[in-house]
Amino acid sequence: MRINIKNIAVILGLLIFGTSCDNFLDVHPDGEVLGKDLLTDRKGFENAMYGAYATMRTPTLYGKNMSYYTLDIMAQYFSCQGNQGITDLSAFNYYKNADVKKLFFDIWSGMYQNISYVNNVLINLEKQSPKSLELYDIYKGEALGLRAFMHFDLLRLFTEQTTNNDTKGIVYSTAFSVKPADIISKKDALHRIISELREAEHLLDNQELYDLATENDAYLRDRNTHFNLHAARATLARVYMTIGNTDSASYYAEKVIKESGLSLVNKTEIAGDIIGTLSKKETIFGVYSKDFYTNTKADLYDATTFTSLDPRRNIQQIYSTTDGSNDYRYGAWFLPTNEGHRFIKLTDKVQLENGTRPEGQIPGINLIRLPEMYYIMAECLLSQDKEQAMKYFNDVLNSRGLASTDELTLSMITDERYKEFIGEGQTFFNMKRLNLDIVNIGEETVPASNAIYVINIPEEEFNYRY
Repeated sequence: MRINIKNIAVILGLLIFGTSCDNFLDVHPDGEVLGKDLLTDRKGFENAMYGAYATMRTPTLYGKNMSYYTLDIMAQYFSCQGNQGITDLSAFNYYKNADVKKLFFDIWSGMYQNISYVNNVLINLEKQSPKSLELYDIYKGEALGLRAFMHFDLLRLFTEQTTNNDTKGIVYSTAFSVKPADIISKKDALHRIISELREAEHLLDNQELYDLATENDAYLRDRNTHFNLHAARATLARVYMTIGNTDSASYYAEKVIKESGLSLVNKTEIAGDIIGTLSKKETIFGVYSKDFYTNTKADLYDATTFTSLDPRRNIQQIYSTTDGSNDYRYGAWFLPTNEGHRFIKLTDKVQLENGTRPEGQIPGINLIRLPEMYYIMAECLLSQDKEQAMKYFNDVLNSRGLASTDELTLSMITDERYKEFIGEGQTFFNMKRLNLDIVNIGEETVPASNAIYVINIPEEEFNYRY
């Protein structure tokens, strides 16, 4: 594993991501990456964890590349005439354009750099215990869950979607070091991911700690901005669905639906929900980011920069219905213009209109939302209990303003996923999981292949290693 750091003293010292925060976000500080000598008490561990969450929201990772930009361009949601890098990325020409190659290198190196920060927390927790550190289980559970979450996204992007799990996998990094680790098989990587997520689930399933929290325990507020118990279970559902273990996937998805306390929004709430913020009802896990607005406004709303993204031209047709019902997502997430559409799902209205933020609303990036658990249940039950599968599927349809269906196919679930998760970086991974042919921006069908779905590990990794 190559961490893109020139001087190890930087990472072993004090790397500050920033300290500014407004009054509302005093409980969401930017945090710090701390050396081992400073990770000795609650303040140190919490600053270090906030630092890891802050890194996740950067444009290199989930603040752009891993949400609406790189992955969603590959999923054929967006185009940008005149930008050859975006055109090549959309056409799956991954290796001839230096800008495209850099996108993948930035994801690879940025993820492993942040994984090393989480590793630093875990290594230093080995010197502690629940007796010496009050929130030990919470810190360890979040750190293990984040490490597995990031490794899983790397695995989904840089390896084959194949039943042969002995194929080449990725580096599974557990050290706070610039020393490269070995690339392990996909099977071994999946085993580690599942094992760490299950341990995280166990550690985070500790209601007593949350019940004993006082007003001064800011770290325990807004649990959807932390890798929480339900995030661990939802990620397990996502992992098991990816490897085809539908029994385990449905077990965890159902637990989230029944035990998380979350619910699908009503169709009339869609216009005020998600838009550049974490959904109060549907967000299982996301990261606070007031700065997300800066990128989404420039890239998706303004249409004035060289990287501004235009939704595919038939986007209205994708959301259209034939039964007279109205898909409320189209009206809430797209702004028609003379030239086509602007995508506004991720552009924070409060900042755009200089308004007052509703109490409890958090600007940020949604990483796992509740509808995904309903789609997982529908797909898992499709061949076992079609009536129950349709119930889960119809619950999402109805919440989006659509009429119930009395039939259900995998293609229908896939189409609904495509409409639901635009801007969230999940659709390409779902296409890859199912090995789907892709209807591209030009409405031509591109046959599924590893050339499309498997990104080569950046060559810099091997140059550094050897």
